[in-house]
Amino acid sequence: MNESNVKDKIGIGEKVILSDKEGMNPLSLGMLTRPIRTKVVIKNNETGESWVGHNKTMLAGSEFMAMSMFNLPHDTYITPSYNSLLGLDNTVYVDRKDMDNMYCCCLWAMGNSGAPAGTGIHYEVINKWPIKPDDLIPFQYVPYDNDLSPEFRSIYFGRKALTDKKMVAYYFKKFDSDPTFIRQLENGSPLDSNVYDDTSEFAAQCFVTLSLSITKTDGRDYYINTTGINEARFNSIELLMAFYRVISGYQFFQDIRPVTRINFPNKYMELSSSWNIQYTLYF
Repeated sequence: MNESNVKDKIGIGEKVILSDKEGMNPLSLGMLTRPIRTKVVIKNNETGESWVGHNKTMLAGSEFMAMSMFNLPHDTYITPSYNSLLGLDNTVYVDRKDMDNMYCCCLWAMGNSGAPAGTGIHYEVINKWPIKPDDLIPFQYVPYDNDLSPEFRSIYFGRKALTDKKMVAYYFKKFDSDPTFIRQLENGSPLDSNVYDDTSEFAAQCFVTLSLSITKTDGRDYYINTTGINEARFNSIELLMAFYRVISGYQFFQDIRPVTRINFPNKYMELSSSWNIQYTLYF
């Protein structure tokens, strides 16, 4: 793929890096950089095939970590939220002092702008470019008169009623389970309060593990109802931060912004395929 093709894909003047498998070997324009060491494993549940790569912290994520680390006011973001970009239902704008739950990492998004179609390469993440609204793939895309059940509305969020299409999109999905915080030596030995007395050669590690399942019902209805199932693919995942408000008995997440993003070669959403994504963030 030449440079003009790349510019046609992501916009004239945007700098991009194309990477080959495992996200480790940029093909042009510089080296991969990331402020937090990470590991992301994407496994096809049917074939067992895995891809391993590394995400990058986005601008909003850097803002959040800097403000949290130094107890700075959390009302000075220069980045817009997905609530405003997408015009999500039941968006409210409140002072964070009035939040009734923690502002934290809590949702996933997936998109289709992370790689050129029909290739085994992907675009390098630029930390100021999140997945654009038009490139987000709704996890659920259902008829307006057959909305998700209350059970599923506790899993899928970012609701937007598309009245012109008589459909409802749910753009985001919650974690499969609570994040797991692990403290251990590099050899896997658990740590305790005696760590300062440890004389082994192994360094200490602190990391958090998260997971995302992309099931056989995630994403496909959007393609079936728009461009067709033959176009069904995803190649980008974002970790999102937000807080929620309960409105009419449902949680509606507010102030949704990307913390990290990873791009990878296309994963095609055949009707029999599902994936498990393991996200590990080292601190």
